[in-house]
Amino acid sequence: MQPNRRSAYLIIRQGNRWTDVFRLENGRSLVIGRASSNEIPVADERASRRHAEVFFQNQDWFVRDLGSRNGTTVDGEKIEGQRILAPGNQIAVASCRMTFVHSLEDFVPPPPEGEPGNAGSPAQTQSDIAPAITHRQSKAALLESRVFDGEIPQGATVGKSPEAAPIANAGGKLSANVNTPTAAPKGETLGAQPPVAVELLQLAFELAQQSSISEACDLALRRLLQTVGCSAGGVLRLGPGESNSAAGTKKSGKTPAATAEPSSADPALIVLAAHENSGRAYHPVSETILGTLKRDSSALLARNIATDEELLGQDGNASSHVLNTSSVIVAPLRIDASLFGLIHLYSRRGEPDLTPDDLEVSLAIADVLAVSLKNLLKQQTLETKLTSAKGRLDELEKRVGHGDWVGNSESMKRLREQVARVAPTQATILIRGESGSGKELVARAIHDRSPRATGPFIAINCAALTPTLLESELFGHEKGAFTGATDRKLGKFELANGGTLMLDELGEMSLEIQAKFLRVLEGQAFERVGGGKPVKVDVRVIAATNRDLEQAVKDGDFRSDLYFRLRVIELRVPSLRQRVDDIMPLAEFFLHQFRNQSGHGPRGFSPRAQKAMLDYHWPGNVRELKNCIERAFVLAPGDLAEPEDLALSYLQVPGASHREPAGSTVEYRERTLDDIENEHIQATLKHTGGQKNRAAAILGIERSTLDRKLKKLGENPSG
Repeated sequence: MQPNRRSAYLIIRQGNRWTDVFRLENGRSLVIGRASSNEIPVADERASRRHAEVFFQNQDWFVRDLGSRNGTTVDGEKIEGQRILAPGNQIAVASCRMTFVHSLEDFVPPPPEGEPGNAGSPAQTQSDIAPAITHRQSKAALLESRVFDGEIPQGATVGKSPEAAPIANAGGKLSANVNTPTAAPKGETLGAQPPVAVELLQLAFELAQQSSISEACDLALRRLLQTVGCSAGGVLRLGPGESNSAAGTKKSGKTPAATAEPSSADPALIVLAAHENSGRAYHPVSETILGTLKRDSSALLARNIATDEELLGQDGNASSHVLNTSSVIVAPLRIDASLFGLIHLYSRRGEPDLTPDDLEVSLAIADVLAVSLKNLLKQQTLETKLTSAKGRLDELEKRVGHGDWVGNSESMKRLREQVARVAPTQATILIRGESGSGKELVARAIHDRSPRATGPFIAINCAALTPTLLESELFGHEKGAFTGATDRKLGKFELANGGTLMLDELGEMSLEIQAKFLRVLEGQAFERVGGGKPVKVDVRVIAATNRDLEQAVKDGDFRSDLYFRLRVIELRVPSLRQRVDDIMPLAEFFLHQFRNQSGHGPRGFSPRAQKAMLDYHWPGNVRELKNCIERAFVLAPGDLAEPEDLALSYLQVPGASHREPAGSTVEYRERTLDDIENEHIQATLKHTGGQKNRAAAILGIERSTLDRKLKKLGENPSG
């Protein structure tokens, strides 16, 4: 008689005992796996939560694997896809074996050992398992790219019918606070990301917002403990010199506080974050497990270790709460292929044991945390370098005087106020003053107080270059533009983009370059020498000159349109002889600079030297003063510099009243101050060829003041 295929049974064996008979019902499938909600639960860690499915279709019964980790066998042969069942077939899922029959009368019990399809030893309770490291894993499958692409990881299924399994997500723990996405049809990817991917992405996003290593470690540890349902754990960093070295932890039952500082009891480990139940102290990982991790940086799970002092890392003084530890997980924190630290979890007797699913989750979170720690370490290194560089820059600015200029004379106070007003603007500035008076220092002060302070400050002396070289320096050149142009070169305008360009001695530019320079000032693009591609930059120009530009315009040596474009704001830097009150403060400043650099030399100036400096006319201005102080610093034999050490020059310059050295004898002639002033005005006009604007600039007075004095001189000629 043909058996009724609609009636069927599974005779179930767990370990060495045949424990149950499961009647198969037509139209109802059953799931076999580790989850307690399955029709046939399998108490074996080698079984996936939803491992295999038995179902009725087209008058036959079938079995199919649900993407399990370890596979499903029928009569010892691992199945792919679905397999039709025949009476007497032996189905093996981990340590659980089932015999398929249509009638209980047809069942013949197989031998207890060695039957086909025996995929492992009989099921055991935790008390039967010897203390051991039961699992090692080097890579988190949860972080594989296909998980984040919406595909189903190994061991997971989706389906339309109620019997189809939802997405496997590490025992469902990671989805505790995430809505489970709608199941997709078989063979299709999910529209929403799997819960585990969402959890890991959310954790990565939160870690990216942390500003310190300790905060990131504490966040990751709390999230991990909440996910796996464990109450004790820590994040530890290997101490100095401990990476890839032998374990150096000291065996001790005493535990350090959860701090980012090295513990005195265990110098090989630094606790970055830790958590324990109230009233208990966190204890770090054992020397044995740490050494194993250093030799092979794969995550590990050790279970049933409550009586194993080696795995616990305790001596005879072990505290009772440490000896109650029953299982441990250690997941490595790897940065650039080296072991940086580890995540450590442990459970106690009476608490649920840590599982391979927990190991998978721990490894995934460790990998995410390691990426965050790598970025934080880089950020700390950059901040340290930036702080160091800023300190060196501040020191250099103090040494070269760029932070501010020295002097509290009335003329310098006015100039300082003018700089404070014009610096925040974008206006072009023309700085006028004698050579050596500090025009570049004023230009740098404007840049440092402007919105462009973070951009470059580029200075170029137009008088130091030939017209051809000056054009190349300002605008750059292309490779092969002229003999010697072996490579493309960026000009000063491009290098100063976003910052400030100072052109010193602007009056020495040729007319051809002046025309090109004017176009750039008007906001137009320029071309490199030998190039055809337009280049446009955002640069603030500060021009400086000691030349009489008005006379140069009159003589045809300087373009009038460029003159008016540059003279938006004009600042005048007073000569040193016009700020006598600043001579000694400047001299003391330069002397202290030289002493700080070498640690020796004169400490001050004698009264004679001070009088000589105050009487001197300083034709070279501040630059000459600095050179004289350096000369005295080198030549002075004692603690005080003398006039002979200064070796002052008495070179006559146009517009400068000459002072004879102290102690010299000059024939006295009775003259009023008006007489001396009138004589000096006439001498200056003679020197300038009658150019009143130039004479006023040399005399340091306004043109209107000069006209008034000349008018007074004409009405009351000196006798």
